[in-house]
Amino acid sequence: MHVRRPRAYYAAGLFNEAERSFNLRVKAMLDDLGYETWFPQEDAGFLEDYMDQGMTLAQARHEIFRMNRDAVRRADVLIFNLDGRVPDEGACVEAGIAYGSGIRCIGLQTDFRAVEPGGNNLMLDGILNYELANDIDALRDMLDAIRVEIDLTTDEPLVTIEDRARPYVVVAGPLGVGKTALIELLAAHGDWDVLGEPVDENPYLGDVYTNLTDLGYRMQTYYLGRRAAQHLAAARRTRPTLQERSILEDALVFFPAYRDAGAYDDNDLATLMSLYDAARAALPLPDLIVAVTAPFDTCVMRIKERDRVAEREIDQGWLRTVYDRYERWLAAPTEIPMVTIDSELLDYVNHPEDRAAAVGIVRRALENAGAVV
Repeated sequence: MHVRRPRAYYAAGLFNEAERSFNLRVKAMLDDLGYETWFPQEDAGFLEDYMDQGMTLAQARHEIFRMNRDAVRRADVLIFNLDGRVPDEGACVEAGIAYGSGIRCIGLQTDFRAVEPGGNNLMLDGILNYELANDIDALRDMLDAIRVEIDLTTDEPLVTIEDRARPYVVVAGPLGVGKTALIELLAAHGDWDVLGEPVDENPYLGDVYTNLTDLGYRMQTYYLGRRAAQHLAAARRTRPTLQERSILEDALVFFPAYRDAGAYDDNDLATLMSLYDAARAALPLPDLIVAVTAPFDTCVMRIKERDRVAEREIDQGWLRTVYDRYERWLAAPTEIPMVTIDSELLDYVNHPEDRAAAVGIVRRALENAGAVV
């Protein structure tokens, strides 16, 4: 098996001696950490180089654009140098391509004017998720923390949004809300591959609800690994994919919910989140999240009616904790398009007209996201 080095794209101005001197220090740090780097003006070359090979000016410009664009898409992380009164316009475009491709972006800002009130343009801070290093040493610590060696059988890049089959849809929501029924409905109305909740093979599920303290941490570690494998499997599918729950819910709903319920402490939560952050940086994300909602009492009633053995002793206080965490997550901004279906208002289990309406909601959301089945 071949193990490639993680790839870093450095988006910055590289047009004068001062910039080049500073950027050589950045490159030395990346080399020391084991990153494979791409510095646009150095690795893509200059217009004159291509024109000397017989290209016209227009052809040379497009070739450099293409090389840099493709290098961004191959990267595991993009480092965005924000120094100066305004960031370099080319670096802004490169960061936009990275953000749109689901690639993690980290800012480097050593300019002392960054301490002025207001911060950066909110769009810049947004694509960086407020991850900013104020010197090379701080950047090194951040990159060292997220560096992940990725096992590949070839030297091909990670699968990008453009490479994989679309759409990739996640159906999300708390226990008892109607996720499985909606997935079955959608699968019956399209040529979908389905990645279900890994329930039957879960070694902890049978006892976790009555023994959160002993099994909660192991349960969440298990789901983290299995869910990451599902995300990678979705990227390799040749057909559109429906997945029940995502790694985002594991980290942003269940990890803190189990902590709130006393299954583990803040240190264990921080460890789980560090593992999630490392995995998240390398995983493809869905084109659409379909969030299924229903009142809490309705979810509890459905859990009792389906009478799964593992859920018979489940504590309603814990169910409420998970439900409330879902409410917070669904109300927060997300970079992934999301559509909500109220499974109490639309009874797609029992009424044909509601089934048609639910399928129509998802199809329209996919069209709006540019990911039509």
